[in-house]
Amino acid sequence: MNRQGAYSVAERKIKTSVATRMAETMKAYGVRFVFGIPGNDVLELIRACEAQDIRFILAKSEPSAGFMADAVAQVTGEPAACIFALGPGVVNGATGVAGALMERTPVIILGGEMAANRRGLYTHQVFDHVALMAPISKMAAELNPERASQQVSKALDVAMSEPRGPVYLNCPADATRAEANETRIYSPTPLQMGIAGKDACTDARTALAKAKKPLALIGVGAVRPGVPTQVKTFLEAWQLPFLTTFKAKGVVSERHDLSLGALGLSPIVDELTLDLVAQADHLTLIGFDPIELRDAWINAWGSDTPCLTLDWAPQTTRMFPTGTQIIGDMPVNLLALAQDASPAADWPGKTLEAFRTDAAAIVTPRAPKTGISPAALFATVNEHLDDATICTADVGAHRILACHALQCTVPNQLLQSNGLCSMGYAIPAAVAASLAHPDKRLVALLGDGSALMSLGELAVVAEHDLPITVVVLNDDALTLIELKQSKMQVETGAVRFKSPNFMEVAKGFGIETFRATSNEAFKTAYEKSRNAKGPVLIEAVCDPSEYWDQM
Repeated sequence: MNRQGAYSVAERKIKTSVATRMAETMKAYGVRFVFGIPGNDVLELIRACEAQDIRFILAKSEPSAGFMADAVAQVTGEPAACIFALGPGVVNGATGVAGALMERTPVIILGGEMAANRRGLYTHQVFDHVALMAPISKMAAELNPERASQQVSKALDVAMSEPRGPVYLNCPADATRAEANETRIYSPTPLQMGIAGKDACTDARTALAKAKKPLALIGVGAVRPGVPTQVKTFLEAWQLPFLTTFKAKGVVSERHDLSLGALGLSPIVDELTLDLVAQADHLTLIGFDPIELRDAWINAWGSDTPCLTLDWAPQTTRMFPTGTQIIGDMPVNLLALAQDASPAADWPGKTLEAFRTDAAAIVTPRAPKTGISPAALFATVNEHLDDATICTADVGAHRILACHALQCTVPNQLLQSNGLCSMGYAIPAAVAASLAHPDKRLVALLGDGSALMSLGELAVVAEHDLPITVVVLNDDALTLIELKQSKMQVETGAVRFKSPNFMEVAKGFGIETFRATSNEAFKTAYEKSRNAKGPVLIEAVCDPSEYWDQM
């Protein structure tokens, strides 16, 4: 072994490292991708993952690596991994870790650490990684190299338990390079989720059968493999009109006759939505996690409103009344409740039709003074939104509008950070989703402020020649913050800036580009991008004035 504790090539042929046992365990749990940026303390971890066919993707920043892992976990339903080098690598990665916690995604983070023989003396780049990660992860611990596979298995069990989220292991370089003592590789233990009893199903059906104005609210907990089909069966059996959170869009097609659209962030749209909720005489909450909602949803209905909650784990936030909770195997419980349905749903007059009309009017394109109407831009994207397209949306005014303007037809068709709401998400998420689904065209929708936080990831797009259309809505401002300042009647400040020439930046990476300054020009550019084999960037010069009427 050399002075740094790393094995030589010859030694590796006869030794199995602790890192190898860790990677073997991760592979047994379905981990297919690991994202990060290397440092000398994590090289053995990266090598071990690649030797197990866990594909390492070199991100250009640690937050982006975290967003990539989050997106892969969402679109595959399996855990993903990140590797961060010690010190600044771990610090920078914290944003992605917090994102995974609030997006409810299972991600395992392996953080580099100095060798044990230097700890307590050496101080360069040194701080308590576990203490940093503890509040933003479900589990944060020092690696036990004697039981590394067992500990990785435990961490992934925690990550996959409800509610799902990230876990962190602090991995000293000498520990991961050391020879493994374990011979067993741990794998997932089959888990039997709870199934609702006969009496609980009977009571729930009785309550639903009495409802004349029932309403279903669907959230991120329903965005799991096997759940959407049973959600659709349940809704149709009881003829339940439904609204979804932003992340649950497409669990059941938003073009379905029972769909009423999305909820959660636009105060203007939510004013209509909350009024409709107040009229309901029965609410069914399906994976409806308040992590996605703003504070207007606190006590959004009274405790006297009949309510049924269907979820994987008990809803304990007390943000709003949850009524009777049926917890456990959601697909099985939904299917059981759909049996022998006797719907009495009969919303009066044209209440639901009026709601749809009023909500659509809010997001209808206005005539821009100059440039492009953002609503018209999203209308163009929506026209071409099919099951072979996945969109990602960054944080800002454009995302709130997009979530009401785009009609998703399948789950995970519009990926976004909606629990943490972190800027810089759209391009990394598009990279990850494209790697997981190379047969689909990705569309990343982002504002200029978000673009400035993630332009480096265009290098990853170009390196892998990914079929991604990046649409930058450029208005030289953090418009959502400016809008909030305006509505708070405070002086506008700290939101205006000069955007770069995004086309020239993209060209520097060898990416095909277009610039659009009118609705028609954008439509032409977007249609061309859909036929491109590789990446495309469209700089769309927008007039943000319509946002003031939409949110």
